[in-house]
Amino acid sequence: MERHDAIVIGAGLNGLVAAAYLARAGLDVLVLDRASAPGGIAMPYEIAPGFLLPRYALGSGGLPPRIAADLDLGRHGLRFIRADGGVTCFADGHYVANYRDGVVHRRELARHSRRDADAWTRYRRDMLRAARGLAPLLARPATGPARGLFAGLRARLSLADRLADLAPSGMADMLRLWTLPAAEFLDQYFESPHVKAHLCAAALMGGTLGPFSPMSASRLVWPWLSEAGGAMGGAPDTLMPQGGTAALVAALMTAIRAEGSAIRLEAEVTDILVKDRKVRGVELANGEAIAADVVISGLDVKRSFLSLFRWKDLPAGLVERVGRVRMRGVAAKVNMALDALPEFPGLPEGCPSIGGGLRLAGTIPAMERAFADWRDRIPPRDPLIDVLIPSIADPSLAPPGKHLLSAFVQFVPEELHDGPWTDESRDALRDLVTARLASVSPGIETRILACEVLLPGDIENEIGLTGGDLAYGETTLDQLFANRPFPGAGGAATPLRNFYLCSPSAHPGPFVMGGPGANAAAEVLSTRKGRG
Repeated sequence: MERHDAIVIGAGLNGLVAAAYLARAGLDVLVLDRASAPGGIAMPYEIAPGFLLPRYALGSGGLPPRIAADLDLGRHGLRFIRADGGVTCFADGHYVANYRDGVVHRRELARHSRRDADAWTRYRRDMLRAARGLAPLLARPATGPARGLFAGLRARLSLADRLADLAPSGMADMLRLWTLPAAEFLDQYFESPHVKAHLCAAALMGGTLGPFSPMSASRLVWPWLSEAGGAMGGAPDTLMPQGGTAALVAALMTAIRAEGSAIRLEAEVTDILVKDRKVRGVELANGEAIAADVVISGLDVKRSFLSLFRWKDLPAGLVERVGRVRMRGVAAKVNMALDALPEFPGLPEGCPSIGGGLRLAGTIPAMERAFADWRDRIPPRDPLIDVLIPSIADPSLAPPGKHLLSAFVQFVPEELHDGPWTDESRDALRDLVTARLASVSPGIETRILACEVLLPGDIENEIGLTGGDLAYGETTLDQLFANRPFPGAGGAATPLRNFYLCSPSAHPGPFVMGGPGANAAAEVLSTRKGRG
């Protein structure tokens, strides 16, 4: 039987990161993926000849510098492009742009409120403090299923110490951030409804909370995790790989193969082999069995346990615990190929913030209504729309003079209250998104060469992601940190010996690109060292 030190199921970004770390540590790694191309939800896709974008994800931010440096991806050709952090456009003609330069950014806020421009310094300070407190917790494995009374006690005390370190400026500030609604939290800093909506909209994207939901304030800190906090003093910027996700995936694959490990596509894993309560390897759809010391799954937590194992091989109660993990689709993806650069007459000519994305939002009460529609499974009437035109910053992604548009439509239910999505309701969503785009870019509808709408159900059916949940599990506090993927099994290690998770279903979730993969590799190597 073919044998490897480690098998990674899924060639998504986290699976490739985990494999690259393990291969660099000297392990013989085999990556298996059922698809014909690597990348997972960030899989590069040609919507029309010469137009290359990630089909399911909005875009691909940069890996944290520590991961890119650890894997020496620069040596494998990976380069990054920085862009200002985007602009939010409102139906009443107002806009709020992000700028890296603090002087320019405060001047931008002062157009709406001088008080808010002054408040920015305090808000930025508090967000950076919170992000710096979070970063060490996210950059290393969470508490795994410790074996033995004293091991479990040590793990819990260690986690308590880490949580104590999270306080931005004391426990009271930490509790405000992790318990308040985003709308109420922002009221403590700003007065302009446009400034507050601009910040709130960015926090809600990809989540299952509304602006008045308790705990939604905690999402305000996530954009700051990649911010170095330098002297610029502005808003967080956007980091994108030059050449798009195709370049990032290619660099990771090259790093894996350079260490002598292998990647096999069109190789679907259907079963995980278990003997004496230990994972021993995998079986493919063609019946081939491959042995391994450890198996690491890049699939979501439900697919990993409920689809790949015989339930009788799982510890008592595990099926029920996995079944309670909440995974719900909350967004649709709209991809477009354009024959020219869209014009935005309501924005300053040459506004650099457009390169970091364009958000179409309403007021905070309008966001709450959109959230209520999603909760009631009503077709979106006024959704949040996050738009990226990656070919502005990286012209190589589209033919000369042409452009790509990738839109993330927030608060789109998996299934409607009156039944499944129909062709008519799908077309209505496409027309709604096009009309919203045309409201800020007149004539854009005449520039569309190709367009596709991917609903949560499409995402589930095409790439096997439960519920079409691009976060791989809701990111509320009860499903984060030591509770991710589920209480009692926080981190990459699982209740099954030799079986690990490296997808965003595991800590630290979707908030740190490559973070779950890096943490899974760290846990595997630590366990091997402990046994060796």
